Amino acid sequence: MPRAKRTRKPATAPAAPTRAGGFLTDAAAARPLASLLFLAPLLAFYVVGLIWVRPDLAARADVLLREALEFLGVTGVLAPTWLAVIVLLVWHLVRRDPWQISWNLLGLMAAETVLLAVPLLALEQVCHALWHAAPLQVGTSLPSAAPWLEVVMSSIGAGVYEELLFRLLLVGGAVFILSHVLKDDSFGARLAVVLIAAALFSGAHVIDSPRLFAWMPFLFRAAAGTYLGFIFLYRGFGIAAGVHILFDLVLKAATAWGYGA
Repeated sequence: MPRAKRTRKPATAPAAPTRAGGFLTDAAAARPLASLLFLAPLLAFYVVGLIWVRPDLAARADVLLREALEFLGVTGVLAPTWLAVIVLLVWHLVRRDPWQISWNLLGLMAAETVLLAVPLLALEQVCHALWHAAPLQVGTSLPSAAPWLEVVMSSIGAGVYEELLFRLLLVGGAVFILSHVLKDDSFGARLAVVLIAAALFSGAHVIDSPRLFAWMPFLFRAAAGTYLGFIFLYRGFGIAAGVHILFDLVLKAATAWGYGA
């Protein structure tokens, strides 16, 4: 009796592994947990320097956030740092992102930070030239003999806490309300939020000395704030803060050691 032929099921092809996005396109780089891990070494350096080495080098944005939190009953030198950590972790939990972060992703974020800082540095040079070769004073003014610790700490502090205030809290909070409450996720709404935050960011740099107001530095900072706002929206808080830190670091190091003076 002939045997019945068994029909073979076609072999199921193994599922292709999910590929990470490429340079400037990997969505994982914009995740809150990736931002927190990317900035963690810089935050640790700043906090150690602030507590045990130079408490007087606290960034202006750090001090302002500290004062605002004290008004709300939250005290402590590290209150703004804990605020950044808590906001990023809560955001991570709300998004339900995975907890795995690869070293390759952090390296990719570092490379993107360097690349995205170049246009901002180029814009500063153009504005510098247009302003009759006078310094724009876009960051904290440092003496020519400033130690490297002052340069690094002031750059990290300004980059992290200004981005925390004007991009993560202001832009991020406004965009969240627009998209989840008002159901408006249009580009026009996001642009309006970024521009308003950029204007406030620029104005905050002269809030202590309004008599020193000048249009060229104001417009440059507003343009820089707009640029950083879109980096925040599309590449995440970590890269936006990294670009800000690197920009300040290059400019302040050049000022401190007399480059281009």
